[in-house]
Amino acid sequence: MEEFKLAFEAINIYQTQYAQVDKVWGYFSVVTLAMVGFVIANGRTTQSFKEPIAIVLAYIIFCFGNHQALVDGQRQLEQFATIAKLFANKVELDVSAIAPMSHSEVQWFHISVIIAVCVGVLTVAWLRRSHKKPIKQD
Repeated sequence: MEEFKLAFEAINIYQTQYAQVDKVWGYFSVVTLAMVGFVIANGRTTQSFKEPIAIVLAYIIFCFGNHQALVDGQRQLEQFATIAKLFANKVELDVSAIAPMSHSEVQWFHISVIIAVCVGVLTVAWLRRSHKKPIKQD
């Protein structure tokens, strides 16, 4: 009976950490969508190229801290998954669903999304500026 209790406690710790990592992803999603929505919806932010650059730099600063928290949280989640599986296997509980992505996969995915968002925002700003320039006729 004690081993069942330990297994369930280990699984609970894993689930708690999973929820924490999910919150960090949630913060990233909200900030990313807010920034992209603001730039796309507000044409005035792209009247000069300075505004989008400032917005992207502020976003990158946020992403730096968010990235550290996300990768560290995912690394901890991997450790808790190993512990939960160890205790669950002792009492023959099926925990095959406990299979977190590796922190390195999360790291590269997160960086890829950050780069894609930054490139997208700067591209939208550049395209808006280039379309607003008057066409010279000879």
